Amino acid sequence: MKSFVDMAPKNLLCFSHLRWDFLLQRPQQLLLRFAEDTNIYYVENPVFDAKEKPYFSFGTRSETLWKMVPHLRPGLTSSQTTKCMVQLMDGFLENANLEDWTFWYYTSSALSFTQKYKPGLTIYDCMDEVSMFRSCPEDMCILEKKLIEKADLIFTQGYTNTISKKIFHPHVHPFPSTDSLHNTAQTLSWNDTYNAMSRLIKNSSAGKGNPHKSFKNNAHRDQLFNIF
Repeated sequence: MKSFVDMAPKNLLCFSHLRWDFLLQRPQQLLLRFAEDTNIYYVENPVFDAKEKPYFSFGTRSETLWKMVPHLRPGLTSSQTTKCMVQLMDGFLENANLEDWTFWYYTSSALSFTQKYKPGLTIYDCMDEVSMFRSCPEDMCILEKKLIEKADLIFTQGYTNTISKKIFHPHVHPFPSTDSLHNTAQTLSWNDTYNAMSRLIKNSSAGKGNPHKSFKNNAHRDQLFNIF
């Protein structure tokens, strides 16, 4: 029998709209810490410079963290782009045991080419309220709703996001950016945020592994952020 510590999947596949090498932001701060005991694969948005077949390029950012950039042909339509991304993901995950994987989303658009997969754990770390973006495409809002339904855990960067997401999901946990709250007692360091997220992930993994055990960690959430 697996111990509580071993419950969480050992591989994490992150889908992000942010370039890893651009700025040190929330994804980097958290995933570099998770990489201490988890294999991290960070999938960026595609670049359109491939001459023939689509492919992934890999960049090593630590011994257990790889940046993955999809390279596609220029001039593809949205549906063609999605088809190519499905092809790339199918190749990458061909021999993977998905129970050993966490899918971590920073962008709901990635669900368009990953929806069919059933990983051991699905996490949506919501940095922005998609519906508040000016001229936000309707399909982006639809994909976010589907991602919320699919997710086992939802983390948010702001309290407004938390309140809106709690309407649709029972396990929403606010972790405001340490850079967005100044002189506030509720601000957590990145290490504290990582530790709290890790506990929630392990609890959720343990709950999924035992159908008779429900995952409830509201007391821990309220202890961190006394807002509800």
